[in-house]
Amino acid sequence: MKKAGKDAIDAAFLLEKAAGMNRSAFFLREEEILSEDVLACYEGYLAEREAGRPTQYILGEWEFMGLPFAVGEGVLIPRGDTEVLVEAVLEKQQEEGFCSVLDIGTGSGCIPVSLGHYGSFEQLMAVDISPRALGYAVENAKRNQIMIAFYESDLFANVPAEWKGGLDAIVSNPPYISKTDMAELMVEVKDHEPHNALYGGEDGLDFYRAIVEQAKEWLKDGGWLFFEIGYDQGEALCRLLQENGYDRIEIRKDLAGLDRVAIGRKERG
Repeated sequence: MKKAGKDAIDAAFLLEKAAGMNRSAFFLREEEILSEDVLACYEGYLAEREAGRPTQYILGEWEFMGLPFAVGEGVLIPRGDTEVLVEAVLEKQQEEGFCSVLDIGTGSGCIPVSLGHYGSFEQLMAVDISPRALGYAVENAKRNQIMIAFYESDLFANVPAEWKGGLDAIVSNPPYISKTDMAELMVEVKDHEPHNALYGGEDGLDFYRAIVEQAKEWLKDGGWLFFEIGYDQGEALCRLLQENGYDRIEIRKDLAGLDRVAIGRKERG
């Protein structure tokens, strides 16, 4: 039933796109007979979906935190789980009043764009190793009128050196799927979304290890590190943060009650 419900929702989205209508217009005109052109377009979309192409890629955009984001092949689709991460950063900013944030592995740019829209940051920066993903991120920042400095970079490699020791916060939704879990992904994810945005090494923790270690050089004393994590990675992240000298460590859960966000603070000198 759950799959049937999802299929029906996907079909509705695709029909709206084929007809060139938004949801309100669609409901007002749902009794109208589809033209041959619209029907052919719709059937083409359904064929793509049946072949496993994600609905979000067919639509060309997806909503995250109530904002529109362009998506397509080569960029990870924004997901509701990541909203928990954005909300954690916004909450901590309200408490701490920090101003500068770096997003590592930005993909579509959904994290820094949402932070810029809902928060009050003086400096937003984001990096990704993929030029294709960065193209989407730049487009999405413009679409939502958010000023973000983007850099093509493998982690911190091309972040301007003047920010060493000066960042208030670093946030990342890194690749965290283990080798075992990669084999069990749904076809629409495994065969279409970029593997370099999904695969986190044998145990899924490769990028966490690298970022946790390197972030100490870039954060201010008392600066914050925020991660999206897999449902079974909370204990490992707590241990990793503790071993690298972070304090105020906490794990936050998503709406399903699963571990979803890890937070740590660089100890003050």
